[in-house]
Amino acid sequence: MDAKKNTGEANNDVLEEEAAIQLIAPGIARNLTQEVITGIFCNVVIYPLLLIYFVLTFRYVTTNIVPYEFIDEKFHVGQTLTYLKGKWTQWDPKITTPPGIYILGLINYYCIKPIFKSWSTLTILRLVNLLGGIIVFPILVLRPIFLFNALGFWPVSLMSFPLMTTYYYLFYTDVWSTILILQSLSCVLTLPFGPVKSIWLSAFFAGVSCLFRQTNIIWTGFIMILAVERPAILQKQFNTHTFNNYLKLFIHAIDDFSNLVLPYMINFVLFFIYLIWNRTITLGDKSSHSAGLHIVQIFYCFTFITVFSLPIWISRNFMKLYKLRIKRKPVQTFFEFIGIMLTIRYFTKVHPFLLADNRHYTFYLFRRLIGNKSRLIKYFFMTPIYHFSTFAYLEVMRPNQLTFHPITPLPIKEPVHLPIQLTHVSWTALIACTMVTIVPSPLFEPRYYILPYFFWRIFITCSCEPLIKDLKPAKEGENPITISSTKRLFMEFLWFMLFNVVTLVIFSKVSFPWTTEPYLQRIIW
Repeated sequence: MDAKKNTGEANNDVLEEEAAIQLIAPGIARNLTQEVITGIFCNVVIYPLLLIYFVLTFRYVTTNIVPYEFIDEKFHVGQTLTYLKGKWTQWDPKITTPPGIYILGLINYYCIKPIFKSWSTLTILRLVNLLGGIIVFPILVLRPIFLFNALGFWPVSLMSFPLMTTYYYLFYTDVWSTILILQSLSCVLTLPFGPVKSIWLSAFFAGVSCLFRQTNIIWTGFIMILAVERPAILQKQFNTHTFNNYLKLFIHAIDDFSNLVLPYMINFVLFFIYLIWNRTITLGDKSSHSAGLHIVQIFYCFTFITVFSLPIWISRNFMKLYKLRIKRKPVQTFFEFIGIMLTIRYFTKVHPFLLADNRHYTFYLFRRLIGNKSRLIKYFFMTPIYHFSTFAYLEVMRPNQLTFHPITPLPIKEPVHLPIQLTHVSWTALIACTMVTIVPSPLFEPRYYILPYFFWRIFITCSCEPLIKDLKPAKEGENPITISSTKRLFMEFLWFMLFNVVTLVIFSKVSFPWTTEPYLQRIIW
């Protein structure tokens, strides 16, 4: 959103009271009102169908497919049962995450068990993630942001994100870790209880989320930057000078330290105390989760994000843009390719768990593509994919960046009225936090890309361009043609559900024995 457009002086951006019609270019328009109404209607219709789908599949999976503890569940369930017995000081040394999910599972057990007495303890514990994913996540976390940015995303789509939905059926930490940290983000963006109380509530949710996944402390830092940046944009009047905006952000953080920084600083201090006590970020099995320099994780992450976000960016013009970029900067592109190849060669970590566990898709992706012994595949096939994925990740950001007039300030008085967009400062912070989160991890694990995806996707708006055809404006004197992002948003939902159905079928139909496990094993993310 350009500040110059907000002044009402631009002739190409006209809003009518009856229906908000945005003139994109001569002969091309968007009916924003219709898009919003359609989006709300689709979410209202699709959501109950999704509830039925996830409830039925949950019952089927937990009863018929894996009525036993699956992979890491044996550690998580075991620790929860230990708490149920009142043994609060006993800890399984194999567990690497804090006890947040076990305490939540304990609460859920005491609430649900009296109602569903015939249900197994395992099913009741798994239910905490299902309820979180299909009720708390879309209604309490995503819906408030959606109401502020109905053109950006659909809650029914994001609640169906495949890397997330996998764990609706299991007792893992990922679902509630995501819910709590994104609830912290939601409080900052929507300020439901006013500027001060909402920031303190955001810090509280961020702190609690660290009890589920320690790396959420990094995303706490990103949310703090947003909490400072959004009022600073208006009070310090951000402009086109990026370096000055960094200074204004810093000055505003000092000026309003007690309201904007202190709430999050408490979390950082507590986390620092934890690091001193534990001597490392990982609990329990530290030897198998030691931090390293796994730079190629960036390309893994960007590739996953690019694939899952395909419906919102793919178009003929987007591919032309990539082709044009290569033509205009052939030398730079060549050295970028060389840099990616060197990264693959010297900064690829092969964790023992990766090659030893064929119950994860990463096992097959690494053996057949990413870590293939053939140099032709490993370097010359994967390098262009990594390069394009990095381009897509950054290029989709570009038109969604909040920009400013060099002199004229934004005609907005309160931070809550700002669009759900990031500035150059916060985009940089997002990329930095993504890297700090995933690069130290030696394990190629798609679960680690859930939060990088959500923090990226929430601030992205779908393209309105046709998928294949070129966008042709109406002729002079004719009514402008109307374009919309609705079809793409619906395609995004279908794209996610396609992944969900396919992976569920594979999970249900493909089974194999393991020498160290008494039950049949299956394939998940």
